[in-house]
Amino acid sequence: MSSRDGLKTAILGVVGVLVLSSLAACERAVAIDTLGPSPSQVSAAPTNNAPAPSAAPSISPPAQLTVAPADGATAVALGSHVSVSVADGTLTAVSVADSDGNTVVGSLDPTLHSWDSTGTLVPGTQYLVTATAVSQGGTSTEASSTFTTAPAANVLGMRIAPLEGEVVGVGMPIVVYFTAAVTNEAAVERALVVDSALPIVGSWHWYGNKEVHYRPMSYWPAGDVVTLHANLKGVDAGKGVWGTENRTLDFTIGDSRVSTVDAVTHEMSVAVNGKVVRTFPVSTGRDKYPTTSGIHVVLDKAPSVVMDSATVGIPKGSPDYYYETVLWDVRISWSGEYVHAAPWSVSSQGRANVSHGCVNASPANAQWFYNLSSRGDVVVVTGTPRPLESGNGWTDWNMTWAKWVAGSAIGGGSAAASSSPTAPSSYGATATPPASSSASATP
Repeated sequence: MSSRDGLKTAILGVVGVLVLSSLAACERAVAIDTLGPSPSQVSAAPTNNAPAPSAAPSISPPAQLTVAPADGATAVALGSHVSVSVADGTLTAVSVADSDGNTVVGSLDPTLHSWDSTGTLVPGTQYLVTATAVSQGGTSTEASSTFTTAPAANVLGMRIAPLEGEVVGVGMPIVVYFTAAVTNEAAVERALVVDSALPIVGSWHWYGNKEVHYRPMSYWPAGDVVTLHANLKGVDAGKGVWGTENRTLDFTIGDSRVSTVDAVTHEMSVAVNGKVVRTFPVSTGRDKYPTTSGIHVVLDKAPSVVMDSATVGIPKGSPDYYYETVLWDVRISWSGEYVHAAPWSVSSQGRANVSHGCVNASPANAQWFYNLSSRGDVVVVTGTPRPLESGNGWTDWNMTWAKWVAGSAIGGGSAAASSSPTAPSSYGATATPPASSSASATP
């Protein structure tokens, strides 16, 4: 072998070693890729059988409540509304109440995101608002606040007839006298609710802006039990006048007593529960001073009254002047008409009309009628040329039903609910006519 051949053989041997080494390296690489990760990769990465890590939990924000009026607000306008709204949640409860526990009604929107009051606020009253909401994640949030309303510019006071627990006649209207002018008659009338044990149809009728009456279509049924709910607390009567209290009044209808005075025959008949129980002679007003014809309602009665003609326009010095203490007086008009004892005219009773406008009876008949009579009884006078003027007493029954209902601010003519009356309660001063009319009398 020459040196050149030896070198060739040596080179080939080196190449063969390189080829074999290269081939072995490729085979190892293929084997590693096929069988799995390298030892270093096994220690750093999970195998296919290891559980995947859990995601971090999401946190929902708490519900955010907003209340208006703001907490601590004072002199809040009486026409304001209370509102409660929530962000990032829904409302579950809302309450608005005064210190007596009287609540203000309201409504929740369909999405449960807001609440607004629909009831009115009472003047000069502090309210507590409480609300609860729940977040989207179920966390409950509560909020509370207080506010105080402004005082009323003018308070709507009231006097009511009949009296609490009084037993009255079948012609007795419910009369409410207000201490301030009412310009929002509809709102006030809606707050005056009448319940009766026996079914009746009745309506309110306004006499000016300070007086409203309620009567049935026909006389009250004898034995009925009636309740008036005067729910005026928080009622806007208009022009700064607000109701600030509620009252409940119960009274009973007694026997039906309807008397008829005929000025032509000079006779008075008295019917009790539809049956005439007594007829007796009377004398009514002379031509110069005729008794008023119409349906009168007994206003009050007194065992004696000092009657002074000066109070009805007949001054001292006039030939018709009188000043007399008169017994057994049953009043039927504010202008001074009574059924009373008149011993001085007994000879004319049943024969002629000689009085100054009253219905004269003998002392015995007058005392009997006085003892029988109750406020609200009906006295019908016929046969005189002078009609009974509206407002001269409780003259309600002289109107047709259509005219009566026309005096209602809300249409009237509704059926009084038939229900048990509520418990008696105190309601204030007795309702009386103005002092200027209460002293007049015409024997």
